[in-house]
Amino acid sequence: MSQENVEVVRQPIAVRHTSRRRLDERLASRLPRSVAFLFRGVLRLPPSSRLRRAVIRHGVQRAVEATNRGDFEAAFALHAPHVELNSPPEMVGLGEEAVTRGREERVRFQRSWTAQWGEVRLEPDEVTDLGDHVLVVGRMRGSGLSSGAGFDNEWANLTTLSAGRVIREQVFRDHAEALEAVGLRE
Repeated sequence: MSQENVEVVRQPIAVRHTSRRRLDERLASRLPRSVAFLFRGVLRLPPSSRLRRAVIRHGVQRAVEATNRGDFEAAFALHAPHVELNSPPEMVGLGEEAVTRGREERVRFQRSWTAQWGEVRLEPDEVTDLGDHVLVVGRMRGSGLSSGAGFDNEWANLTTLSAGRVIREQVFRDHAEALEAVGLRE
C-alpha cells in the first residue's frame, strides 16, 4: 500500500473490560445504511480532523468491545454485505479459510472461531487512520477451550473503508508485518 500523499494519524485506544450494547450500536445494527451514510460524510474529512479522529476511535472501540462480548451482529454492523476477510497464514494452517466473503459469513467465521478457541479478548493499543484504511494494533489474549492454556499474541487488523462501510479486513499476528503492509516502519 503506497503512502504517497496520505495523511497518517495515529492515536492510542483502549476498550472497556466489560461492556453492553449501547444506543449507537443498536442504531448501527437496526439502521446500518443510515449510519453508513453519516459515517461516509465523516470519512470525507481529513484524517487530522478532530471529529474524524473521535469517530474512528469510537467506532473501533465499540466494534472491539462488541467482539469481546460475543455480540457479532453489533461488531460487524457496518461491514458491507460483500465484505472480504483475509486470514493470516498461521490461521489457514490451522484449518481456517484463507478468504471469507460476505457479512453473514464473517459473523459465522467469528462465531466458529470463538467456539473453537474459547475465551479470547482483543486489546487494541493504537488505531492508525490512513485515509481509506484503518489499522488497529494490539494484543489477543485468552485461553484454549479444551486445554485451558493461556495465550498472549500480537494482533493487528487492517480494514479498508468504502462508502462508509468496511469492505475488506486483513488480520495479522505480527505488528511489524502489519506496519510494513501499510508502508510504515516501527
